[in-house]
Amino acid sequence: MIKTRSLFSALCAGVFFANSLHADTASMPPEKLELAAPFTDHMILQREKPVAVWGFAAPGDQITVEFAGQRKSAKADKTGDWMLQLDPLVASRDGGEFKVTCEAKPAEALTLTDVLVGEVWFSSGQSNMVWVANKSACASLAKELAASKPEIPIREINIDTVSALYPQKRATSDGGWKKVTGANDFSALSLSFAHELYQELGVPIGILLSAHSNTRIEAFTRREAIEAHPELAVDVALMHDGYPLLKQGQAAFEQYYKDVKSWQEKAGPLAELGAEMPAPPQLPGIAGMWRGPSQFFNGKIAPVIPYTIRGAIWCQGTSNSGDGKIYAARMEALLNGWREAWDMPDMPFYFTQMQAYGEAPNPDEVGFADIRQAQHLFFIKNRKNVGMVVQTDLNSARPAGIHYFNKLHPGMRLARWALANDYGKDIATTGPIYSGSEIRGDKVVVSFEPGSLYGGLMVGSKGMAVDIRDPEKYFEPARPTPGDKLNHFRLCGADRKWHAAEAVIVGDTVEVRSKNVPEPVGVQYAYSAVPMNSNLYNKAGLPATPFAVINGEFIFEEDNPEVIAANQAREARRNDKSLPYLQVVEYLRDGAIIQRDQAIPVWGHANEGAEVSVTLGGITRKAVANERQQWSVSFPAFKASTEPLTLQVETNKGISRTVNDILVGDVWYLTGGRSLTHSLPYDERDKNAGKPVALPLVREFKKRSNASTHPTPRKRYFEIGGGRFRSYWATADYSDETQGVSDFAYHFAKALNRPGIPQGFITMSSGNSGRDTQFASPLSWTSFDGVKDVSHPAFDARLNQLLLQYPGTKQAKQAVEEYIAAVKTTVQQTIDADQRGADLAYAAPLGFPPFPEPDKAMLKANTVPTYSYNWCVSPFTPMAVSGVIWVPEEYNIGENPADYAVELEIYAKSLPATYGQDKVPFFYAQPNAGLVEGITIPPIPGAKQVSFDAWPKSLKETATQMAGQVE
Repeated sequence: MIKTRSLFSALCAGVFFANSLHADTASMPPEKLELAAPFTDHMILQREKPVAVWGFAAPGDQITVEFAGQRKSAKADKTGDWMLQLDPLVASRDGGEFKVTCEAKPAEALTLTDVLVGEVWFSSGQSNMVWVANKSACASLAKELAASKPEIPIREINIDTVSALYPQKRATSDGGWKKVTGANDFSALSLSFAHELYQELGVPIGILLSAHSNTRIEAFTRREAIEAHPELAVDVALMHDGYPLLKQGQAAFEQYYKDVKSWQEKAGPLAELGAEMPAPPQLPGIAGMWRGPSQFFNGKIAPVIPYTIRGAIWCQGTSNSGDGKIYAARMEALLNGWREAWDMPDMPFYFTQMQAYGEAPNPDEVGFADIRQAQHLFFIKNRKNVGMVVQTDLNSARPAGIHYFNKLHPGMRLARWALANDYGKDIATTGPIYSGSEIRGDKVVVSFEPGSLYGGLMVGSKGMAVDIRDPEKYFEPARPTPGDKLNHFRLCGADRKWHAAEAVIVGDTVEVRSKNVPEPVGVQYAYSAVPMNSNLYNKAGLPATPFAVINGEFIFEEDNPEVIAANQAREARRNDKSLPYLQVVEYLRDGAIIQRDQAIPVWGHANEGAEVSVTLGGITRKAVANERQQWSVSFPAFKASTEPLTLQVETNKGISRTVNDILVGDVWYLTGGRSLTHSLPYDERDKNAGKPVALPLVREFKKRSNASTHPTPRKRYFEIGGGRFRSYWATADYSDETQGVSDFAYHFAKALNRPGIPQGFITMSSGNSGRDTQFASPLSWTSFDGVKDVSHPAFDARLNQLLLQYPGTKQAKQAVEEYIAAVKTTVQQTIDADQRGADLAYAAPLGFPPFPEPDKAMLKANTVPTYSYNWCVSPFTPMAVSGVIWVPEEYNIGENPADYAVELEIYAKSLPATYGQDKVPFFYAQPNAGLVEGITIPPIPGAKQVSFDAWPKSLKETATQMAGQVE
């Protein structure tokens, strides 16, 4: 049998790695002199403020730093940490040497070169902050700066991502501080911001970037700040559940061990039956996460604190877009935590409000308007050294793109806040900021903060982003368009139904009326997903903040009675197992061909206990859906017929399915390489080529998705994409582009030449070359029942990966036992380290061991058995067939051709059980030894084979030869 020695340990060896998102140990204590991550060649240090410098050395070592005429020393503490401060520095564009020496170990001296002094800003957020200049409207700016002689002193360091449960001291940065010659790969928003500062200040500008795509705000937030905020109990619970040092965490881990055992007992039998299996329980709280509350702060922000900065810029919100008003509290915690960690109570913090995002403009589609409202709420409640940049007026050329192209102008707007607030420049910072509304009869008068008007209100435009390369059509700031009407103002009455309204500027206010709302209670501006051409500005050309209020209070979707009711109804439908449900085996769709002269299984899914009535060819069978919602009936054999049959399936729950135009003939299941599904019997590139002659009784079930593998058997559904890739039965008629059967099916049926007998093909393929080679050798096409008892040294490693997925196998049980033991050890090590006063940055793991699962590299290459079967065969079987055909390509042979014959033998042996027949004729194409070195012919009783000497460009010859072998 398969050896199972320390399956979990073997698995972990391929999963854990240092500085990874799930690493088994924290950063190691220092062995020699090191500097913290932000200190590299080409760095920029903050001017006019004491400059923190720190790093690591052997405990007790005396460290000296020399820079700009200063010489400062510090001693490493018992954990090897040391820190000192340089006196405030004067801005300098001349690169200096930054020397660090260890008194006892002069050989460990470090010298950083080309160090500048200027302004440093911390930059953070998710993908729109990560988004690089070269893929944005900053591309020309980046190119210009990179080519400039002399060099423009704008630089960036990007801190690598590490997730951690406890604050870390070490981090890494790929390449350290990068000079502006690499500006193409700088954060676009940050580059635009930095360039504006440089133009005004003329000093070096440094960007300390620590951002990551697809990440919620909580991940970037300091634990203590989350705990201190009265509105963030849900985030606190996630953290405390995942902390083994707290009683709450210890209790959560004990419960987790029980939950895993319970899951294994329940899931094991379901997996063996091929039923839908529940996912294993997650580790408690953030122990089972890598982007949970505080984890990125701990791993990729804490290690760069307290690098001396002027302030911070922030671009985030997409991942929290469904939060509602709690996002304002999360922003408060983020800012409070950063200010506390850097010991900068007045840290400047400037952020971008969410951009337009959605399909075509629709005033009733709220979309990101809700989170903009939360950002606005945060802004008006936290004004000290905080600035908000409105982006809804960018008039994106592609509003549906989550990564909006124009990062240039928002970066410039961020810089306005810094230049005015931190550098004393006389420059407008913001557009009109909503301050209140007053109902006066049939109109609402909207007022704005006087300090945000900068000369007054105006109707304006900045143009459309489609014209971004034309500075006369797309510009910043916006320009007045006095002849235009104000857009995107709406009013509502007591019924909360919003109606378009006319809005006019009257002095420093906007008066809003709608003939459809004679008694308004609410007013909104640009409060939709895509408020295209929102055009209220101040005379500085900066956009007004979007808003929506009812009775003077900001509104949120979570408070909207209609939205609440819709969400509750949706959740009820999702959880209501009594809702009528019926699914019929996937190949039985209009135009299907079923197998002649054999019993016909018809099966599917319905509500548990539902009575199912199935009628085919005038015969009715009944069944009751079992506890797994499965039902099954069988029909007697039908003779070949070209007269269409109808399948009617009904349940006593009032739901039915009808399948029309079913013929009775031969059904061939084609499996193997991509050419089976991707090759046609004519040259598509030759526009003058004649189309093949139609074969009226030939049809093929065509898979429209490229997906071909899945970790578990799919029975209930075959398609993906919400119906966009729905498979169908095509005819062998090439006059219609949606029709036409594949190359092999066409020539096989033509050569078989069975007049009056319909020929049906279910054609599936898997395995391909390219960026991700997928082997899809025969074991991948074999069912779990067909491989679970295989004992063969060549397949042990691959089978172990498969058996790990089936909770009831001894391999999975052993792996789970070892996994739980590893988690318990991690918990105890953390507790022991804390009790002895150890530094958890060194003594505690970054995270917990991952749950046992197949090796990702093997999954990617599709070498784990059954994965192609799960997608390409399982959704259709059992079914009656004339035979199964195997036509491989190079990527169906597997990694070791010497094992191919055994694999194909196992596959062929599994077919009767898979299709529910006593015998399944098997036909296969065999590459000879001259084409594939080491390959041999498998001993498969009763099988018929066709050999080939070269990988065929056309399957015509193979199909014709194989048809000739059919009895």
